[in-house]
Amino acid sequence: MLVRNRMRSLALAALLAVAASATGCLGRSPQVRQFMLGVEEVAPAERGAPEVSVLVGPVRLPAYLERPELARLGKSGEVALDSRHRWLGSFEENCLRALSLGVAKRLGSIRVVTHPSKAPFPIEYVVRLHVDDLIVEAGGDLRVRIRWALVGPEGRGTGPLAGPPVRLFVFEERRSGVGGSPEARVRAHEAVLGELAARIAAAIVEAEAGEGAGAFGASEG
Repeated sequence: MLVRNRMRSLALAALLAVAASATGCLGRSPQVRQFMLGVEEVAPAERGAPEVSVLVGPVRLPAYLERPELARLGKSGEVALDSRHRWLGSFEENCLRALSLGVAKRLGSIRVVTHPSKAPFPIEYVVRLHVDDLIVEAGGDLRVRIRWALVGPEGRGTGPLAGPPVRLFVFEERRSGVGGSPEARVRAHEAVLGELAARIAAAIVEAEAGEGAGAFGASEG
C-alpha cells in the first residue's frame, strides 16, 4: 500500500511539474503586435478640384498580402511570414481605407468610398486595382508593382474622353533603404499608398478636364 501511494504521489508531482512548465512557457510567449495603415498629412485640396464621387476598389492582392502576418521576401525567394507582427483587420481593408481617405483629401470630396459600398449616391469614377508586388526584400529594398484602372463616365468635364471611359496605369518602382523592422515596413507600405492616392487624384483631375492619355495609353514609373 505504501509503495502504491508513493507511486501515485510521484505521478501527481510529475503532472503538476508538466502543467507548471506549460504555464510558464505560455507566460513567456511573445506578444503579438498589430499594425494598421494610417493616413499621411495631406495639404488641403486645390481650389477648383472636382468634387466627384469615387469608389476605390476592388483590389486583387498576391497571396502573401492576403495573410494577416507581415511578409518579407528572403534571398532564396522564400516568403517569410512574421507571426508576431500582423495587420489589424486585413491588408485589403487597410489598403482601401488608406487610398480612399488619401484621394478624398486631395480632391476635397466627401463622396469617396471603398468597395463594397452601399453609398446613397451614384458613383462617377471607379478605381480598380491589382497589386502584383508590394514587399520588402531581404536587403531592405521595397519592390512595388501596382496596376490600376480609372473607370469613369465618358464625356464628363470640359472635354470628352477619347475612346472607352477607361484609363490604365502602372505604378512600378524599387525603393531602397527601407529597413527590415516591422515599423519600417509598415511605414514603407504607407508611403507607397500615399503616392498612389496622389496619382489617382491627379488622374481624376485630368479626366475631368479631358486631358491626359486615352483609353490604353497611360503608364507611370
